[in-house]
Amino acid sequence: MRTRADNPANVWAIVPVKQLSRAKQRLAPVLSGQQRIALARAMLHDVLTTLSCTPGLAGILVATCDAAAARVAAQFGARLVDNVMETGINAAVRSALRVPEVTSAGVLIVPADIPFATPADMQAALAALDHTPVVLAPALSDGGTNALAMCRRDLIAPTFGTDSFARHQALAQRAGLACGIIRSEGLGRDIDGPDDLVLRAAAQPGSRAAQLLAEFKVARRSAMPAGGGVRK
Repeated sequence: MRTRADNPANVWAIVPVKQLSRAKQRLAPVLSGQQRIALARAMLHDVLTTLSCTPGLAGILVATCDAAAARVAAQFGARLVDNVMETGINAAVRSALRVPEVTSAGVLIVPADIPFATPADMQAALAALDHTPVVLAPALSDGGTNALAMCRRDLIAPTFGTDSFARHQALAQRAGLACGIIRSEGLGRDIDGPDDLVLRAAAQPGSRAAQLLAEFKVARRSAMPAGGGVRK
């Protein structure tokens, strides 16, 4: 089976982004609608900053139908894949995988809510493609997948979501493909539910997302239940 070593300069990053107004609904108990939109935009900016600083990528594809997300993508020279009929993250990824430049390329698929991933994390995933045709980075919170890299776009069908790490592993095994695993704090940590916010605010203060959470004073609000008092 071919690995990235056969074509090291031809890997495209793919970032699927849902409409920002619909993003992060699970954060509604602690963030207003406008705050969730601002946070989603900041996280996308952080992820694209990281990818832009990652050597070895042929380019970045952002799959979205959201105008604000498209403007953020344009700041980084990312190519927009207009996911007009938004039906979820996997549909957005499939749209990006049909882009002609990707048909003979490798891919690194990452969600837009891992703002603390570093270029070193992304490089580790790319380097692992030198040895295995499929590489996965698990999410630490819900068994999801925070990075899926393949030396060819059609090796397994992306099936992101809760418990997708195990599903992706099973798909690779059924296809007879070796699967590398990358575990790191940056790739493993995403911002999804209220419990993630305090940790994120303290973890990487240099990111736009962490700065925004500090402005929102999320750590203080997350420690308080709806009726007041200290959570036990």
